Amino acid sequence: MGQLRYAGPADALWRLMALDMLDLTGPIEIAADMDGMLGDPRIRGSLAGSGLRLQSAASGMDVSDITAKGSFGGSRLSLSELSGRAAGGTVSGSGAIDFSRMQGGRGPSIDIALAARRAQLLSRPDMAITVSGPLRILSDGRSGIVAGRVEIDKARWKLGQAAANIELPNLPVREINRRADLAPATEKQMPWKLMIDASGGGIRVQGLGMDSLWNADIRLRGAMLEPAIAGAANLVEGSYDFASKHFDLTRGRITFDGSSPPDPRLDIAANASVSGLTAAITVRGTSNKPEITFSSTPALPEEELLSRILFGDSITQISAPEAIQLGAALAALHGGGGLDPINKLRSVVGLDRLRFVAPDTALGRQQAVAVGKYLHRHIYVELVTDGRGYSATNLEFRLTSWLALLGSVGSNDRRSINARLQKDY
Repeated sequence: MGQLRYAGPADALWRLMALDMLDLTGPIEIAADMDGMLGDPRIRGSLAGSGLRLQSAASGMDVSDITAKGSFGGSRLSLSELSGRAAGGTVSGSGAIDFSRMQGGRGPSIDIALAARRAQLLSRPDMAITVSGPLRILSDGRSGIVAGRVEIDKARWKLGQAAANIELPNLPVREINRRADLAPATEKQMPWKLMIDASGGGIRVQGLGMDSLWNADIRLRGAMLEPAIAGAANLVEGSYDFASKHFDLTRGRITFDGSSPPDPRLDIAANASVSGLTAAITVRGTSNKPEITFSSTPALPEEELLSRILFGDSITQISAPEAIQLGAALAALHGGGGLDPINKLRSVVGLDRLRFVAPDTALGRQQAVAVGKYLHRHIYVELVTDGRGYSATNLEFRLTSWLALLGSVGSNDRRSINARLQKDY
């Protein structure tokens, strides 16, 4: 028979739960009397905590201001009250934790039912999601499942910004004087799986020139860190910027086939008025190998249309350097340039920068393209031309990390030398 009276940080006891995916901190109080066998304890007493915080480094989840109340009966801890705040939303519920059969590295059995209300449960650099609805956390001490059927209140997804692999550290442990009847400890973390159905709108997809809003009906299954996704997302509204031209998204559907890692199929279309015609961009294929095609009304060959989009003029009117860049752009697109073929083009022609410059009547410059390369890590040279008589050479000489000298010589006899100060706050 024994007694436990504890008032202190929760993380000291949480480590015994073997729940590596989550971290609990904050003050907690436990008063319990115990007897029985180690594998089948009999416990009587209570647990109370306030101002607790539950975090997950893998998912970015952060539930703060947690209040927990419970009572021990036999080998079970019954949680009658469990509530907290998650980035402006709330999570509340109840459940039970069973400490019987906790031997050989096995954790406790868990059965907790929660109700989320506009709670942010995923927050990573590449994606975040806020949901409402029922959730359930189940574990037999060897593996766990997070299940639920939730409504998506809002979400964001950054294209082209993959999250860094997050791994929990494995500390080398040498165990001495272990009892012969206990199995050796293992460094393997408890596997957790997802079984979540989610639907709703307000999903913001940004990056690689796209800014769009979607609704979705998806199913998440498999390992928590590498889930398989099935279902589809449909476009609500959005735009796509290509070569300084603004295209309105007119059609969009992203279909997930349940593969892991996800590689959804794309069907996206966008239109814009360019040089007196209606240009259309269609994206098909998969997210890893998108296929981009161009069309127009009235119909034009792809190279003619791309010339008008890139340079604002017919292919018969562009300069020789522009023709070379146009050919590289077509090669980049058909070679799998992705949703950002301008950067693909930049790398194909061996440039450090490639940008499109808006017309400037004061300089006598029409729509122009600027290409540049670093001759030295402190010296950058850029050539600007509109293919219709205007050209300029810009030189940047960086003296320090915050001071640079800028020089420019243009075909219109304009010359300038300036100093640029730059400081981050």
